[in-house]
Amino acid sequence: MEKEILLSIAIPTYNRAKSLENLLRGLLPQVKKREREVEICISDNGSEDSTREVVMNFENEYPGLLRYRTNEKNLGIDKNILLVMEMSRGEFIWTLGDDDTIAENAVEEIIEFTGHNKNAGLIVMKEETYFIDTQTGQRTFYHSTLNKNKAGVFTIEKKDIIGLSFPEIAFMSVLVFNNAIIKKIFAEDMSVIESGIGTHHVHIPLCALIFLKYSTLDAIAFNIHPIVYRELPRFKFFIEDKFMLHYRVQKEINKIVLSYNNIADYAPMIVRGDKRLTMVFAKDMAIMRAFGTFNYFSYAGCLKLFFREASLADALLFSFIFLTLSITPPAFLASLYKVLLIARHGKNWKMQWDVLYSVSSITTSGTRRRNDLGK
Repeated sequence: MEKEILLSIAIPTYNRAKSLENLLRGLLPQVKKREREVEICISDNGSEDSTREVVMNFENEYPGLLRYRTNEKNLGIDKNILLVMEMSRGEFIWTLGDDDTIAENAVEEIIEFTGHNKNAGLIVMKEETYFIDTQTGQRTFYHSTLNKNKAGVFTIEKKDIIGLSFPEIAFMSVLVFNNAIIKKIFAEDMSVIESGIGTHHVHIPLCALIFLKYSTLDAIAFNIHPIVYRELPRFKFFIEDKFMLHYRVQKEINKIVLSYNNIADYAPMIVRGDKRLTMVFAKDMAIMRAFGTFNYFSYAGCLKLFFREASLADALLFSFIFLTLSITPPAFLASLYKVLLIARHGKNWKMQWDVLYSVSSITTSGTRRRNDLGK
């Protein structure tokens, strides 16, 4: 009997054989239970490790459940995301990162949920973030996007997605797309989508375009429990990485969406968010200095980056703050930040401080660089 594929699980991957193996080991038994309705599509971005061997081993163990393609060379994460979505044949596409993990029965729940929400252009699931203690190896909960003030299932305001003010769409692994709509956009607007290649987040302008073109579709949140779990990322040089991954990338995405047809009604939301990026990055630099994790490659490198990638006004502001913080004792900034936390959180300030200190220490203790994320 021919498959009637309801869900394609689309996994772009590159040189993460071990992470992919861990993901597939948890994913495939779930898919096996609904094997006539689910496929796993993997697009390998020219990996040089044992990725192909990992996939073939699982293909032998679970024949017929995996579809695998490999690029001759690394095309970047954005192009690979688009390629794995093009591969997908299901009614809905779940884009899933190769280094994330999923909840028990996640596949079953998504199939049932999409079956009752055929008019959804986009479904957004919830995630839980954790970090691993390098001393004990234990996983420690950090944050969940579950909204306790909302129902278990709720409609997302489409203006918030188009206006880029619903931040959860930034995480690819919680997104389930209507495949028929995606294929229409690929056929009619691929040049528009391709303008997002190079941002490392091509899925964000794609989300906005869905509801600009098809306003009668629903955007729905699955808010019952987390479906995806991810480890906090760790980077080598906080200043450069944070600037490139958040400030510069978000600026570029805002610019792309502002160029869309019929965007005028939503433009003020995007412009306001654009302006907030400057203060958010300035605040992040100050917090990192207070916690003693003000990692940077070089003074000259940071200043050159600001002036190359930011507006002149922002570059001057960032340079002034960067140089000022560089000569400001961390103890002074730490004391000032404690005062601010006490004013905001009262007796609970210490808990907030401990969490922020742990997270800032962990996320700035890695070896990855911003350029690694394009692979």
